[in-house]
Amino acid sequence: MKDRLILFLAYLDIGQVKFEEIVGLSRGFVNKVGDSIREANLKKITNAYPELNTNWLKTGEGEMLKPSYVNQSNVIGDNIQGAHVTVTKGIVDKGAGHSITNSDISAIKELMSPIVSLMEKKDEQISEVIAILKSKEEQLSGMMKSKDEQINRLIGLVERHGQ
Repeated sequence: MKDRLILFLAYLDIGQVKFEEIVGLSRGFVNKVGDSIREANLKKITNAYPELNTNWLKTGEGEMLKPSYVNQSNVIGDNIQGAHVTVTKGIVDKGAGHSITNSDISAIKELMSPIVSLMEKKDEQISEVIAILKSKEEQLSGMMKSKDEQINRLIGLVERHGQ
């Protein structure tokens, strides 16, 4: 499903972040899409892009756009009016000689794979740093409490000896 969503974004000629902002989805949503999308998120996508054939998005069957939108003169995203899209066996044709084939998708995935791995590694490192910072915060909090207790004892001693 993620691949089909990325094909739709390629058709719209917008990036994932822009799409997520327009639809009202969380950052990274497109990267996290699995084999299904929650109905609430699917509804957000359909509200923002009613031309998207959700059956195609879910199953890969049929055309990317609903039949009522194919060959219409609409401005979709930043695309030129009158764009026509046909999806057949993984090939997207926008009507102007632009096409994305399954081999193109494979090549893109291959190029993106090291980047995705690095991003995942960075996410893990960030999580580790956050855990370390929380641990240090707890240690500092304990140390501060201990210091406060020592100061209060010293104040008590000074007050007793001063009387």
